[in-house]
Parts: sequence; structure tokens; C-alpha cells
Amino acid sequence: MPKEKEEIFKKIGLDVSEDNINLDLTKTKDFFNTLQDKLEKKAETIEKSISEGTVDLSENIGIKVDDEHINIDLNKTKSFIEELGSKIEHFLSEIDHVADKLDKK
Repeated sequence: MPKEKEEIFKKIGLDVSEDNINLDLTKTKDFFNTLQDKLEKKAETIEKSISEGTVDLSENIGIKVDDEHINIDLNKTKSFIEELGSKIEHFLSEIDHVADKLDKK
């Protein structure tokens, strides 16, 4: 397994070798708790912006909303969706790969 993937798995508490798969539940729980906290904070920020009538996601996503206008940059939005889709596909393929290894044992 490439070094980069090993580091990612170690961050979430998963150690995969040829003969063993070790799961550190504390690290996994900490990783998902941190992820949950970050997503909740981002959701709160977006919710606050929406309730105030101002949403500015134009830099990364290409969407800006204010009281009178909704501006959508289709090129930025398309790029964001393609990048997000690619990341999700990569993550799911890694999960499938680990699941396949578990099935073989």
C-alpha cells in the first residue's frame, strides 16, 4: 500500500498489513467526532448566513445569494461537484478494497 494511503488510514485508526487489519476504535471515534464537529460548525455558519439572507460560497462553489440576487457560476459549481464526486468515489473504493481484504480472510 502506498505510504500516503497508510497515513490516511492511520489517521482514522485503521492499520492494514498483508496478514492483519487492526482497528483502533479510539482513533476512529476521535476522527469521526472531529469530522462531525467540523461539519456541524460549517452547517451552523451556512444556516446563519441563509437566515440572514446572505450566502457567499462563490469562491469555492460558485454560488452567492443575497436579498435580491442568486448568482451561480456554472464553471465553478461544475468543478466543485466533479471534485467532490471524485473524492467520494476514491473514498468508497478504499472502503471496498478493505472490505474485499476482510472477505478473503
